[in-house]
Amino acid sequence: MVFVGHVVFTALAALFVTPLLVLWFISLCLARRKNDPARVAVAWIKATAEATRSSHLCLVRSLFFYTVSGALNIWSTSPDYYYSSWDEVDVQLSASHVNSTGAFLANLAQICLFITFIELANGFMLCLKGDAQAAPSRRFARIAISVWGFVLFALAVSHFGLYTSAGVRLRGILSGDYYSTRGDQDAHNESVRAINRLVLATLILKWLTSIVMLSAASVVVHRVRNNEMLRKTSVLFLVATILDFIRLLVVMAINIHLSLMTRTRRSLEIEIVGYIVSPFFDFVFMFVLLVLLFTLAIRKRKGLWSQPQQEWNYPTVMYVPAMPGQPMPAGAMPVQQQGMPAYLQVAQQQQQHMMQQQQPQQQQVYAYYPQHMQQPAPVFQQPEVQQQQQPAQEPKPNV
Repeated sequence: MVFVGHVVFTALAALFVTPLLVLWFISLCLARRKNDPARVAVAWIKATAEATRSSHLCLVRSLFFYTVSGALNIWSTSPDYYYSSWDEVDVQLSASHVNSTGAFLANLAQICLFITFIELANGFMLCLKGDAQAAPSRRFARIAISVWGFVLFALAVSHFGLYTSAGVRLRGILSGDYYSTRGDQDAHNESVRAINRLVLATLILKWLTSIVMLSAASVVVHRVRNNEMLRKTSVLFLVATILDFIRLLVVMAINIHLSLMTRTRRSLEIEIVGYIVSPFFDFVFMFVLLVLLFTLAIRKRKGLWSQPQQEWNYPTVMYVPAMPGQPMPAGAMPVQQQGMPAYLQVAQQQQQHMMQQQQPQQQQVYAYYPQHMQQPAPVFQQPEVQQQQQPAQEPKPNV
């Protein structure tokens, strides 16, 4: 059963390497920040110059190391291995070191994912309040997530160091490099227990952090519930945080269950849960989560933007007088301002239209969108010119 468990674990890890690489490459081409202060989170979603600043790329590398370690475990537990000249201790310890490297990169990916969620929340608040009003809260959120991310990073480094040192000590005990005493074995067992406690503590802290992220996403959805341009994008943000919350909750519960079971007995259930159930929830949910974030990053007109772009400007309403030769009233054609968010420009245009409709003595004026925009043309009312021309009177002839 151990052999089957290693096969399933390796297959699950290798299954998502290629789709994640394809998604990573597409995100390089389509998901652009374009110096928009509301889209800082895009730099944390896709790969940038610094590889550690991408949760996507860290996850790909983590799954790659998991695949390599699983392949080594499959080979070491297969029947053909007993006829090879390789040392069993060397192969298993190599698989253990590679697996610990994958776990370290997975922790980095989770830290970057938390930073991505905070930057997304900051981007929504920036679009709603403006740069001046959102600056204090955005600065506080960045400082808080930086400090908390450093704590999680320290725990990840500690786990990697303890795991590596325990492997080196185990190699010395099994290979007979030095005289193994009862104290050496007890020290190794204590280090293993310390590693398990550290893993559980890290999982609990990450799950508690996911609750904060879920709360932040809920606040964002509540704030933009009346904003048509941002409402659907905020729902994607909320669903991503919900998936992350469920994923961390399931993984934490499974690890706590395995930790309690290994203290009493070792059964087939431990192998199934440890090698199949836990990786399934971890890898599948993380992949779906990244797809949602990628979808959020590539949305254009109804996406997270505080500055409109020239290539996808909103359609400008053109006003045509009903009477031929009548001059177009001043201010009838709204002009987009480059410094204003796109959805605020649309709201400003609608407000101008309502003000035009509230004026007395209406005269029908037709409106249409440019030909390249396939949208229905609304009809607006334009005030009638009140000045009427008097008919010219012919001069009386002199008698």
